[in-house]
Amino acid sequence: MTTRLLLEGPDLDELVTQVREHLGPGARIVSAERIRSGGFAGFFAKERYEMTVDVPDEDDRPVRAFAHRPAAPARGLEDLLDAADAADGPDGPPAPGPGVSTTSREFAAVLDQVRSLVGAPDPDLVVPAPRPADAALAGAAAALALAPAVPAPEPPPAPPYAPGVGLRAELVRLGVPVRLLDAGPMTLGAVLGRLPAPPPPPRGVGQVLVVVGEGDGPRAVARTLAVRWGLPDGRVHELDASGAVTAPARDGGTAQVVALRVGTEHHDRARAAHALAGLGADQVWAVTDARTKSADVAAWVAAVGAERPVDALAVHGLLDTAAPGTVLEPGLPVAWVDGVPASRLVWAAALGQELDAALA
Repeated sequence: MTTRLLLEGPDLDELVTQVREHLGPGARIVSAERIRSGGFAGFFAKERYEMTVDVPDEDDRPVRAFAHRPAAPARGLEDLLDAADAADGPDGPPAPGPGVSTTSREFAAVLDQVRSLVGAPDPDLVVPAPRPADAALAGAAAALALAPAVPAPEPPPAPPYAPGVGLRAELVRLGVPVRLLDAGPMTLGAVLGRLPAPPPPPRGVGQVLVVVGEGDGPRAVARTLAVRWGLPDGRVHELDASGAVTAPARDGGTAQVVALRVGTEHHDRARAAHALAGLGADQVWAVTDARTKSADVAAWVAAVGAERPVDALAVHGLLDTAAPGTVLEPGLPVAWVDGVPASRLVWAAALGQELDAALA
């Protein structure tokens, strides 16, 4: 009698032992296929094995339920981002307790799964060599694989890319600047490590952050920052570069955020540049749309920052574009992405969802 079983667990050797214990020593493994499902953007996927087992007719013992080792609860992307955000709390360094950084095990797990998309070696994918006690079982499985009644499964086709080469081509397609790809080792983790680091946000006593951009972009970023930083009422100022602009008073209170709106005409950029110079900001973020051409973004930022240079970008729409890496082309660090502080983890998710679709 031949039956197919779905067994959960990352250890193939342990699952083989369970098959022999519950179906008897006469049970023979014909084939075992690893299946990965679920997760987000290719991360935190659940793994299981689908086995074909031949049970001799004379062995009439009932098939009992398999006891599976419960998997550790997955830590989702939002949980990791919340933990990273907690580390950037309003009181400076995080309090003792669990946190997330680019050197944490959680982030390493994310990068390992992203690397698996491009063919990098994964130690969890290596099937352990048969032990001497399993020699008879392995021989029986090989004999059954050659029998006409149970044909051996065809091997999967070789990937059309080589490790590193395929990853580089896909990252170029996603808009990641070549200068970041050719500056060191060709792995996603190494590329993420070469991204320009944003400056620490000005959250000290009396410091002023100016968020400049067109439309409602600056106001949305400023309001979100006020909530995340816990700023009291009156510490967020909304100004228009086309009118009179007055610098906020440095009264020794909490940090302040200024949303500076710029018109859409070319001459509005010169007015914004003059207004920025008069605000005396400790830091300036330019609000940009990830779907805008990188050359247009660079020209806009250069014009607005003609008198007081822009320090970083606040990007929205990053997860809505097929080429998220283009926002890195101007060479400025990205400090804000779609309502959360920019980090390597955010970039791993933004690039990983496209790599998952292209290389899966």
